Order: sequence, then C-alpha cells, then structure tokens
Amino acid sequence: MTRFNLYLVIGLLFGAILAILIAEDSGYVLLRWRGWQLETSIWLAMGLLLSLVVSLTLLWRFCRSTLLIPMRLRHWLGLRSARGAQRRTDKGLAAFFEGRWDVAESALRKVHPSETRTLLHPLYTAIAAYRKGQHDQAKALLSSAEAGGDTPKHLVLMARAECHLAMEAYDQARQALGGLTGSEQALPRSKKLLAQVAYAQKQWVELIGLTTDLRGGHQLPEMLLDIWEREAYCALLSDESRSAKELLTLWRQVPALLKEEGSEAWAIVTRNLVSRAEWDLLQKGLIERLRDYYDTASMDAVHAFPDRQGAKLQKALRRWLDKDLDGQCHAALAYIAEQDGRTEEAGALWQQAYSLGKLPRFAMQWSRWLRQEGDEARAGVIEQEALCQLKAP
Repeated sequence: MTRFNLYLVIGLLFGAILAILIAEDSGYVLLRWRGWQLETSIWLAMGLLLSLVVSLTLLWRFCRSTLLIPMRLRHWLGLRSARGAQRRTDKGLAAFFEGRWDVAESALRKVHPSETRTLLHPLYTAIAAYRKGQHDQAKALLSSAEAGGDTPKHLVLMARAECHLAMEAYDQARQALGGLTGSEQALPRSKKLLAQVAYAQKQWVELIGLTTDLRGGHQLPEMLLDIWEREAYCALLSDESRSAKELLTLWRQVPALLKEEGSEAWAIVTRNLVSRAEWDLLQKGLIERLRDYYDTASMDAVHAFPDRQGAKLQKALRRWLDKDLDGQCHAALAYIAEQDGRTEEAGALWQQAYSLGKLPRFAMQWSRWLRQEGDEARAGVIEQEALCQLKAP
C-alpha cells in the first residue's frame, strides 16, 4: 500500500493548494454555447478541468490494468507483495542451478512480467522448460521474448542455441549462433556455445581457436579443454589430405602440453610420415624432437628408415644413451650401424639393447647377428629365452 498512500498524499496536497488559490482570487469566466451558458470562477473551471483529466487518466489505467494485464493494477497500487515475487524468483533460480527443471520452470513462470526485475527471467524459464521436455513452450517463450524487445536479441539467440544443444540439434544451434554479430560472438558464453557446436560437428580448426580463447575464462573445465584440444590436433595430424610439410608445420604449433614425452600427437605424426615415405621431413622432425624428448614413437620411426637414410640421426640419438633404460636407443643405433656396414658395433649395440630391455624383438635381432657371425649355440640360447618370455603369462 506504500505507493497508493504516496499518491493519496500528493493528491491531497495539490487539492489543498488549489483550494487556497481559489479562495484568494475568485476570478470570473462566462461560457456560452448556442442557448446554453455557464458563469463560474476561473479557478473552479480549472479545478474541474484538472479533475476531469485526472479521472480519465485513472479510468484509463484501471481499464488497461484490468482488461489487458490483470496483475498490473495491483502492482501499480503496491498491493502485490514484492517479497513474494522475489521469493518465487529466488526459488526458481535456485532450482535452475540445482538442475530441477520442473521446479525451476514452474516457479519462474509464476513471476508475472510486471514483477520481473531482470531481463533473464524469460530466458531461464525457456531453458528450464526445454530441459523439462516442453520444447514447444520453450520456443514460444523465446519467440515472445525476442518479439517483446525488452530482452536483448543476442541473449535470446544464445538461449535458443543452448536449448538446441541440449537436444543435440547442432545444425540448429549453429544457425542460432550465426545470428550473432562479431562482437557478440566474442562474448565468453558465445565462445563456449560455439566450442560445443564445433566439437560436436568436428570442426577442429575452429575448435582449436576457441579453446585457446576459453582458457582461464572458467566457462568450461580446463581438463575438458585439454581433452578437446588433444583430440582436435590428433584429428588434424591424422588428416591424409594435408601435405607432409603442412603436418610438420602444424606439429610445431601444437601446445607444449601435447608435446611432452610420450605424446600421442607425435606418434601420429611419425606414423603419417612413415606411411608416406617422407624420409627427409621425418628425419628433420626426429632431430628436432630428440633435442628435448625421448619417445618410443621416435625410436620406432628410426627402424622404418631404408637404405642408410637415417644416418644423420646418430648424433641426436647418442645423447640419450646414458638415459636409455629400456634399450630402445641402443636398438635404434644398432639398426643404423647395420645399415652403415658397421657390423661389430651393431652386434655390441644389439647385445646392450637386449640386456637393458629383455624384449623378444631385441633378442631376435641379436640372435640373428650371432648366427651371421657363426655363433649358432649362443643364438639358440637367446632365442629360447625369447620364446619363454612370449609364453609367460
């Protein structure tokens, strides 16, 4: 009733002032129309005119509130509880945060537009209805919010895209986000939605750019961004339509986190270059990689080089000999030594590789070398040990 009392006090004050003015200066006015005339005080005439205007205004507001918006009159008079409206709003938003879509949709829908204190009410109501399964109602709410003009259009488009994402309608979500301007697409939430659509549609180049922008923005978990980024780069590096030079250039752009030892992305690069027989580019990439990292994928790639083409890798490999715990580096150097015709050195390296790694493939290579040197007995012992390892559970 606070607002109604305020209106009443203001009206009484203006009425008292008008009465005093009329009492002090009565004035005189004569109105004639055909055979009818009215003689009265000018102040009384002004008072009647003012009263008529006020009455018509009140009547118009009453009709508008009663016939068009039933809750408007009570809200205008201050009869509707603002505390109750706020309580319903808080309940709806809390339920939305908790994921109870039915409670959120019901509570937010009960908040009348005349009580809405935020532009996000229709958006939250629509999203809650969509996740509740009431798709037609959600679409109607969003269309109404967009047509009303009170809610910014870009917020409606983002809400519509989020609803489409919830139903895995990625093409429609992309279409909704396409209505955003460049500055609106640069908003953190827009980038989050675009990243989700790009991941679902396997738009890897777009996804990589978006994950870079989203880091530190707390829109998506950092762990999820790492997974998306790794998957995107692995998919691009596996693309056979890209040239070998493009693959190596793309590999150099991979974030440091994905270049650590045992990198899956690097394993994909080496396999791709080996399958294409791009030995020069593979050798260049291995030399760069071996400066900082020791990988199984790098060692396996060395064994793929034909006809002494991996000879330039010896210097890069020897720096890892002291740190070779599984024999792979010794095996790679043994392979290069054999191709280069350095038989004695190759035998010593195969033996060292087997003593470090005890892997059957190292045993077979060393036994082969022993047979070439005529040591059949020792080769048989090595092969028997390898067979026992293969049969072991």
